[in-house]
Parts: sequence; C-alpha cells; structure tokens
Amino acid sequence: MSFSLQSGISWVIFDVDGVLVDTSESYDLAVKHTVEAYLASRGVQIDVKLDYIRLLRTKGSFGDDFDLCEALILGAQFGDLESFVEKFPSKESVDWVRDRTRERIVRNRLIRYFNTLYLGDQYPERLFDHEGFWKNEKPLVDVELLKSIESVFKIGVVTGRDRMELNLAEKIIGYHFQYSVTRDEVLKPNPEALELICGISTGVYIGDTLNDGMLVERYNKRFGKELFAFIMVGRDVESVNDFLRFLLQ
Repeated sequence: MSFSLQSGISWVIFDVDGVLVDTSESYDLAVKHTVEAYLASRGVQIDVKLDYIRLLRTKGSFGDDFDLCEALILGAQFGDLESFVEKFPSKESVDWVRDRTRERIVRNRLIRYFNTLYLGDQYPERLFDHEGFWKNEKPLVDVELLKSIESVFKIGVVTGRDRMELNLAEKIIGYHFQYSVTRDEVLKPNPEALELICGISTGVYIGDTLNDGMLVERYNKRFGKELFAFIMVGRDVESVNDFLRFLLQ
C-alpha cells in the first residue's frame, strides 16, 4: 500500500458516501435529475452525464450535494458543461462559479426537489410521489471488519449527509456509529467537524474526495501538528475493507 501511518493513533473516522456506502445509483442520480429539471424550468435542455457529476465531486470542495447542484447549474452558463467540469480548479467551491457568473440561486425548491428524489416517502415535504433513490444504495464495508476495528480504536463518521440520511446509511450497512457529525452540525471541510468528535487527538480519516483531504489538512493546521492522516479510497487503497484489514494486521 502506498501510505504510512504514525503509530499510536486513537481514532478511525470515515466518510460515508463512496467509502462505506455505494451511492452511484442514488445521490448521483438525484443530482442529475435535479440539475436537469432546474435548467429545463428555465428553458435549458441539457443532458447532465453522471461522469460530469462524479468528476466534479472528486475535484471540488463541496460540503453537500446542494453545493454540487448549484455549481453545475451555474456552470451550464459557460456553454459546454463537459468543458466546465474538466477545467474546474482543484479544491475550489461553488463560490468560484458564483464569482464568475455573478449569480447564485435560491435553493428552497431545489432542495425539496432533490430530497424528494433521494428520500422518497421518507421525506415529509416531498413534492411528488417517488420511491427514493436511497433504496438503490449498497454497503461497501464489511460490518464484521468494523466491529473488529471498534475493539482496537474509537471509530466514527464525518459526513455531508444530514442525520436522517445517516440513519438510512446505517440501516444499509447494518451498523450504528456512536460518534458522528453530519451537515446538521458542521459542513466539511470545516475542521470543527473532526474536532467535535475527537477534540485534539490522533487518528486517520478515510474518504474518497479532495474535500475530505482538505478536512484533514485544515484540522492539522488548526492545531499546528500532524495529528490525523488521510487515506483516500481509489488512490491509497482500493477499498475501505483493504484498509481495515491493514489496520488489523
């Protein structure tokens, strides 16, 4: 494996989407249909390819998928959405697009539309009947490995999901995390998200985007020392299970 860890870590903290749960047929679809519907309501017919969404998600610093939707909607004004995504600067946020278009969108209906698609009948304010894309999700983590890790380290999650969405993920995984921070408390990459769970401590955070890496960078910078390591699924390890087995060696 192409990484090393300091000895004596106390915490193992996870991102959820793309790490513990496969969301390729849930959140990505909700983003696609939300952006297409918003643009269509303004007379813009466009196919928002899933590849665009996935590439922009990995490149940018988006605390939640509402930021991602807004970036894509505003980015469509650049003319060619594929070119916009390819040229989007690494680690930039939706503010980068707002500054260049001098626009921002009112999110209330966008959020309700997105949540209707993702949560379906779990969402009391749904705009229409929908099964809910969350039901397409599948676990990526071996729950028995999680239980083994829990006997050695303190474990938790820092996620861009809200509390309801985290509960659904835990149902899919078959595991409840005693320690968790959702977007209801703090949005990544704000380092307070890690601090709320572990204070000033040592650990490793497992994520799958540059935004996750920025969370760790900012946490370490906040305290002036390398307290946390960042492990990126798809770069440092093939899967979260590979990393958990490594920790148990």
